[in-house]
Amino acid sequence: MNKKRLILQVLAAILLYVIISLILEKEYSNDIILREVIEGLIFGLLYGLFIWFREKWRNKSE
Repeated sequence: MNKKRLILQVLAAILLYVIISLILEKEYSNDIILREVIEGLIFGLLYGLFIWFREKWRNKSE
């Protein structure tokens, strides 16, 4: 997988996570926004690792 494509997918996942979390939270104070951004970064990191491992495993199978 292309690094650029992986980074774009992770950034999109972080952005979607933060936006959806803020909509569901229905509060927009600085503390909540900061907490959601940090959670989004953690989610993005885990999602990126998942995609990377999946592609590594898939390429070995072929």
